[in-house]
Amino acid sequence: MKKPIVFMALLVLLAGCAPADGTEPSPSSSPPSASSTATPSDGQTASPPTDAQVTWAGKVCSDISTLKTDVQGLASAAATGGDSVGTAVSGQMDTISASATTLVDTVMSPPENLGDDPELLSVQDSIDTVDQSLKTLQTSASAVEGTSGAALIDALATLVGDTGTVLSDVAATVQTITTATQDTSSTLGQSFRAAPECADLTS
Repeated sequence: MKKPIVFMALLVLLAGCAPADGTEPSPSSSPPSASSTATPSDGQTASPPTDAQVTWAGKVCSDISTLKTDVQGLASAAATGGDSVGTAVSGQMDTISASATTLVDTVMSPPENLGDDPELLSVQDSIDTVDQSLKTLQTSASAVEGTSGAALIDALATLVGDTGTVLSDVAATVQTITTATQDTSSTLGQSFRAAPECADLTS
């Protein structure tokens, strides 16, 4: 009788860990037009972003959105129940690992002229924190496979906590990007502000 309770706890936790709409600050100004030859406008202390920089910023935000959705998908996998729960969790972790790898590769390969941007290191550090918590989640997900009874209940309880940690770290990354969009000294911040994918992520 305890298994359904654990599954429901996972569903409730994942729903609760997802940031509520409107909890993160919206960018304070309208997106700048990307141009490789543009000069700073009034109130800006960095050159507006190039098209390549805006495209990259949009890819970062899109990758974060995908990862968040995939992690939340663990709720359905864990709620499978029975002997197939381990297989379902393992399959979802494969999906999560793939999206995490894509995100890390994107963030660590910024376009030209962003390497010295004041906001880049903050974003990369935030993604690294997510990556580390995902490694812990992978370990707890592996513990679900091949277990049953009380051991399965304990493994799922650990999975619940580690999933919540990942989602909290993802939310912190979104906040880091939101903060960057308000930094007029940062070309990266302007890139995030100009990318539609980032507006969707931070709204």
